[in-house]
Amino acid sequence: MKKSSLLFTTELPKPSDLGEELLLIYDEVLPQKSADFKKWMKQFPLSYGVRAGETLKSVDRFPGHIKRIVELCENASSRKLTLVVVGGGSVGDFGGFVASILKRGVGLVHMPSTWLAAIDSAHGGKTALNVGSAKNQIGTFYPAREIVLCRSLLLAQPEARAFEGFGELLKIALIRGGPLWSQLSKEYEVNSTVLWKYLNEAITAKNRVVAADPQEKSGYRHVLNLGHTLGHVLESYYELPHGVAINYGLDFALRWSVEKKIMSRAQYDQIMHAPVSGYMLSAGRDELLQSKPAILKDFRQQLLSDKKKTKSSTLRFVFLKKPGQCIIREVDVDEILIEVCRQKEEELHG
Repeated sequence: MKKSSLLFTTELPKPSDLGEELLLIYDEVLPQKSADFKKWMKQFPLSYGVRAGETLKSVDRFPGHIKRIVELCENASSRKLTLVVVGGGSVGDFGGFVASILKRGVGLVHMPSTWLAAIDSAHGGKTALNVGSAKNQIGTFYPAREIVLCRSLLLAQPEARAFEGFGELLKIALIRGGPLWSQLSKEYEVNSTVLWKYLNEAITAKNRVVAADPQEKSGYRHVLNLGHTLGHVLESYYELPHGVAINYGLDFALRWSVEKKIMSRAQYDQIMHAPVSGYMLSAGRDELLQSKPAILKDFRQQLLSDKKKTKSSTLRFVFLKKPGQCIIREVDVDEILIEVCRQKEEELHG
């Protein structure tokens, strides 16, 4: 799979540097929030605004979108056309999927506008649509030709978005281990400055995993799902921001790793005593306490629709032995639900 080139820039790039014939697909909130972005987007002859969120990725709504996009691009050359996709993860998934099928595949440039997208979803070449409440059931592998990391665009986000992005930064640092983990574990602040500081290293760490298993054939790429199995369930059920749900998913995975004696208690304590990880992971436990027994039936249904399922009720779950060493095991869906209950009891009764 072709590797995407990275461009780090302080300001929005010149559209003419991104391709010959351009269609801008953008989060419609961006020109409302930024006069600079509004001025910049007017330089594109073709543009298509979308409302970010999981509804954008609905397979039921996709025919209407693609019909309007095809009409917009009626006179564009399939050989010269490039889609410039600016937004967060849902906009990137949607825009990437459009690029992969429009005119049998056109050029693609990602410009993430959220920390979550900048650290994670813009990289690796995955595109996706949702079927009902089941996330990412339809998609393609279609790497962007270029990914533009624009500092002014990313720092324009509310600082609260930094907390959401930190879940993915922490995840990739735990997967990679080594200097990335040792340096991040010493940080005391959860803010945009720290995220920008580690952005290049985080992307490099993810790309190392992707390069080893670009289309998820060997199974190695599944390590990137650390914290995501139950995290996605909570995200869908409670309509949580992705990063908040992943914070809990990471905490759940680490605590289960200890319970299964994959990770030592001493290693777990070391991770939790690091300023950033201790703060981030413990912050996710409120969702566990909301998980009443009646809800477990809905959780089970969500888990059974997980695309990492290997059998009728079995899926791959990523455990952590120590930073830099993940272990993938097949587990029954009911084992996950039993562990949810165990951790809930542990929190309630100490």
